[in-house]
Amino acid sequence: MRQTLASALLEAGEQFNPPRVIPSAEWIETEFYLPAESGVINGLYDFYYTPYFLGVAAAIDDPETYEIDLMKASQIGWTYFMIALILKLVRCSPMPIMALFAKEGDGKSFHDEKLVPTVLVNRPVAKLMDVSTAKKAGNRWNHKSFPGGFLKLVASNSPGNVKSTSSVGFAAVEEPDDTSDNVKGQGSAIGNLEERLKRYPGSKLLVGGTPTIADLSKTERRLKQTDMRVLPIACHDCGEKHVLDFEHINWLYADKDQPAHEIYGRALPETAYYACPHCGSIWDDYQRKENVRNTVFKAVADGDPLKGWVRTKPFAGRAGFMELNELYACLPGTTLADIAREQLAAEKLAETGDMTGLIKFVNQKRGRPFQYQSDLPDAEKLAERCEEYAELTVPAGGLILTLTVDVQHDRIALILRAWGRGEESWLVLWTEIAAETSTADKKDPVWAELDRYLFGVYRQSKGYTLRVSAASLDSSDGQTNDAVYHYVRTRKKRFNKLLAIKGSSNVDAEILTAPRKIDLNTKATKASKYGLQVYMVGVTKAKDLLHERLKQTGSGPGRMHTYKDVRSDYFEQLLGEIKAPSKRHGGKKVYQKKASAKVEALDCEAYAIHLSRYLRLHLKQPADWDAIEAGLMQTDLLAEAEATPITEQQPETVPAATKPTAPQGKPASLADLGRLMNGDD
Repeated sequence: MRQTLASALLEAGEQFNPPRVIPSAEWIETEFYLPAESGVINGLYDFYYTPYFLGVAAAIDDPETYEIDLMKASQIGWTYFMIALILKLVRCSPMPIMALFAKEGDGKSFHDEKLVPTVLVNRPVAKLMDVSTAKKAGNRWNHKSFPGGFLKLVASNSPGNVKSTSSVGFAAVEEPDDTSDNVKGQGSAIGNLEERLKRYPGSKLLVGGTPTIADLSKTERRLKQTDMRVLPIACHDCGEKHVLDFEHINWLYADKDQPAHEIYGRALPETAYYACPHCGSIWDDYQRKENVRNTVFKAVADGDPLKGWVRTKPFAGRAGFMELNELYACLPGTTLADIAREQLAAEKLAETGDMTGLIKFVNQKRGRPFQYQSDLPDAEKLAERCEEYAELTVPAGGLILTLTVDVQHDRIALILRAWGRGEESWLVLWTEIAAETSTADKKDPVWAELDRYLFGVYRQSKGYTLRVSAASLDSSDGQTNDAVYHYVRTRKKRFNKLLAIKGSSNVDAEILTAPRKIDLNTKATKASKYGLQVYMVGVTKAKDLLHERLKQTGSGPGRMHTYKDVRSDYFEQLLGEIKAPSKRHGGKKVYQKKASAKVEALDCEAYAIHLSRYLRLHLKQPADWDAIEAGLMQTDLLAEAEATPITEQQPETVPAATKPTAPQGKPASLADLGRLMNGDD
């Protein structure tokens, strides 16, 4: 009875005494237990199997560090280490905690399969945080209360889950590459989570993920903003250190008189070994793991605050851990032979054109983003091709002008492009105009400025004057399309080839398809309320064609030309997307924006190709182009002698465009010329 009373008093006293500050690594290896469900390794946690996480634990404890990012392989024991950090907070430093998952199902699986079994074997934590599924206040599967805080599990595809919590002291993100970027127009889930952390003094963010595609990966993007630490491992023979790399895995080959394996060929993956790049010493699996352990444990014994990790960039509060591939794994079951088999199988599949296995291998085994090899010239090479002609001046070959506009919340981006024989084209202008486009205010200065470009007169180097033949405005954004529809409707009488467009989500959509007719018997769309038909642009095929044209050099059909003084961001924006497999599109390759890239120039150029199809420029014959040029000369002599070029006009004096309609063949009059230039042939 006395013993029971003493235990009760001791336990009650612990509730009133402030918890002792204990390093995370020390608490984990003395207080944290792995459940039987974790696999072969269970019971008291031992960094013998995950020595590389000692550096992460040290970063968690560092008061100067507010964010920790890991770009890692998939089988290194990450999830249970993350749970250990969470339970340590519940036990020693209670606060509001949030864990973010890509989808609700991911969070539910984490709760049922890992969190609950782990809490149950860690009894001191289980006494504080009830993980049963009984329906009572503060204890749902996605919300666990404990004295001084709570643990909330949220899904990235429901922004309200994050926003309903005012502040968070510690947050963990599982697989950031799979999280939603912009749900219901409320921004990215991770961005919303970061806002909650800002409201809690001393908060920390832990992000761990396996990367996907280079330049698209959110994991990679976050890592580049850190000090990008690596873990060099010492060789047991020469003592020299290097970052473990799959390039140093080797294997033997069967003799030529032996039959080749269906997948591996003459390679013998079971003979795989690791070779030190400094001395050539051969490491087997035991030596590989021992070298990792010995390197880290020696760093700890020597008092290294980073526990063997080395910064490759300056530290500014964000600790990043990279190159944490499967060669570092010290868990049972990871072998060089298995790695070799998977690599050979992935490479064999890639020879058939199926890159899925190789992508998975690079992401999940090497812990690196997969780099698609593009045959497109880079931005620097494209810039070297720029030509000596002035902005807003049409070179000699340009005979038809198009204007395309991408509408953003705070600006509009526009491209004027001149077209000639064989769809050879010249950039006449790439620019952006600051604006507030979320309202349809017809007095907004940006629309008057756009009028100046739409209805302007442009000089061609042979002395002709040109007007825009067709123009389009992107109306994809639900917050700006009112303004777009208002602009298009109110200019239609003056310019009947002014289109409201949207990019099609169908990756197989043709560049040009006829718009749906307005049906008054069905539920009206926002566009139909304005009396408009919206053209859907097959942006995937348009960008495919654009990329093919960017590869071409010199002059001739399909070539694209650019003036020397084009704005410096033009080429970077043209290359701002990568065509890669998308889970959202069933694994089909779609264009995806690179991390932090702007792509308005790319979108405008894709829309320009759509307008060239709309004007049927690809169907025009040499005689048609000759007739257009002859007509321009006639127009210049008869009608445009006193026209003011766009560079000298004021918005108030922009002349109205001639209404075009259209015959075939050589133009007999100015009206016939207008019809031919506008593609009604």
